[in-house]
Amino acid sequence: MSERQPSPLALPMMQVRTKAEAVYQELSAHILDGRMEPGSTVNQEGLAASLGVSITPLREALRRLESDGLVILEAHRTLTVAPLSAAEVRELYAVRLQLDPYAAGLAARLASPEAVDRIEALAARKLETTARGRLKANREFHQAIYRSAGNTALAEMLDRLWDRTDRYRLIVVRVESERRKVEREHREIAAAIRGRDPVQATDLMRSHVETTLKLVEEHAVLR
Repeated sequence: MSERQPSPLALPMMQVRTKAEAVYQELSAHILDGRMEPGSTVNQEGLAASLGVSITPLREALRRLESDGLVILEAHRTLTVAPLSAAEVRELYAVRLQLDPYAAGLAARLASPEAVDRIEALAARKLETTARGRLKANREFHQAIYRSAGNTALAEMLDRLWDRTDRYRLIVVRVESERRKVEREHREIAAAIRGRDPVQATDLMRSHVETTLKLVEEHAVLR
């Protein structure tokens, strides 16, 4: 096996309807944040034991993950975490390039003063020391913008896109030389929202997302 097994299920069972759902949520989190690395292989029986469940709910969860395109199931009871895909990342970012700038423009017009304060605070906070910490902080900043845009459907769509792009974005936050650039771009976007300038907020966000895509394509091993 090329990747560390997940620990026993961390989700309290009362928060999910079935063991299969708990397994699905746990493995999704491990795959999307890079703890189960793209291309790594895992024995299904060993994985079930590490999670503290039987093979039946694991296989049900794995079928869902396979339909999500996150794992590839093999006949000999192993699974492979889906490799990073150039086609997938370009499709995901093609949608984000439309929706993220739109959300930023809406936020510049509609965000409450309290929401603007939160966006600025998230942009200005101290840089996280770990890649996963920076990934989480990055998502919180963008989510604050989505939530302030006054469009629930838009926020939900962008949240789902983030779920699928986290494992690509993790590559970007691991690039040491780009850390400060991302933080600077966040501060500029926050300033445009504070200034109630939807055109500038839209343009800055579009450039920000374009830069992220370029970095993924430059540093990721894509099939």
